[in-house]
Amino acid sequence: MIDIELENKKLPFGMTEEVKNLRTSITFAGDNIKSVLFTSTMTNEGKSTITIEIAKSFAELGKKVVLVDTDLRKSILNMKLISGKMKFGLTHYLSGQCDKDDIIYHNTAKGFENLYVIPTGPSTKAPTELLSTEKLSKLLKDLRNDYDMVIIDTAPIGTVTDAAIVAPSADGAVFIIESGKVNYKTAQKAIEKFEMSGCKVLGVALNKVDKSKGSYGYYKYGKEYGYEYVSEK
Repeated sequence: MIDIELENKKLPFGMTEEVKNLRTSITFAGDNIKSVLFTSTMTNEGKSTITIEIAKSFAELGKKVVLVDTDLRKSILNMKLISGKMKFGLTHYLSGQCDKDDIIYHNTAKGFENLYVIPTGPSTKAPTELLSTEKLSKLLKDLRNDYDMVIIDTAPIGTVTDAAIVAPSADGAVFIIESGKVNYKTAQKAIEKFEMSGCKVLGVALNKVDKSKGSYGYYKYGKEYGYEYVSEK
């Protein structure tokens, strides 16, 4: 297993607290929730950033966590790498070019040593076909047995079907929705589309909330943007 180091920027206090709130909500979703998929309706809603922070947050608790990047169309994980090299990734494994152990990397960033990552690997012209293979479902099943938490980043379900393909291998899913960007009807349609896969929707994280437009008792940070977690009833 190869050591790497991911970027570990200190988050503003308010964002740190909201990540912890989201982590707590996932924890209380049930003891059987060990693999959680994150998706969004559209691109650039902050899905991958939140997914990475959640994985780090669980690792900070002492949980053995693996972050699996299945967003084969637009991965940001490589941009978070500050040392080491991720030679192989998910596309290599799913296409039979390497073994499972070759794609799991250990994060050595101080305080987050319990975090492991599986990057996407190089882009492919057939992401849907690769994700549909039995190898992926078996991989996620094995990871669920080997790790305390499996955090899965997927492509936006409102634009492609990738997330729905991966969903049956997850215990539950969290939707990331950017405030003011996605209307209710579009978001509801995306969630309904996802629920057809049989994966339980744990809730919705409303991202990039403009705190200046109303006081809801949220923490303010950065440019007064944050997110809140709304669980499904």
